Amino acid sequence: MNINSTREEFENLDYFEPTDEFNGVVIIPTNELHESGFGCMKFALINGGEVVGCVGGGSDVICLNGIGGYGKYDKDFDKSLKTNMAKRVDWSIDCLPNGLIRLFCSYKLDIDKFILSDFMLYVK
Repeated sequence: MNINSTREEFENLDYFEPTDEFNGVVIIPTNELHESGFGCMKFALINGGEVVGCVGGGSDVICLNGIGGYGKYDKDFDKSLKTNMAKRVDWSIDCLPNGLIRLFCSYKLDIDKFILSDFMLYVK
């Protein structure tokens, strides 16, 4: 499956662990409501233009490079706090022909093993 697939194909995509590195996500709204009252999302993980995973389903928020943008790894967080600077990332967003939103960058990305209310998307 790739980013030119139909919206219905994305919505019907079964969950699976990433099979490859990825550098973007397609945001797929679900019919579920979070306890916050906001809608939940699942995420197709994209490498180039190909789907390499599908995760989430209970998240109502996306945190880019973790909460506060300080990164995932202790060294990133410590460095950001000491210098008051986080790693600069060139995030891009576009709207696919099927109407879904793709979020991507030029770096390889990572996610938390457990995806809860906040979907944590990190730069590797």
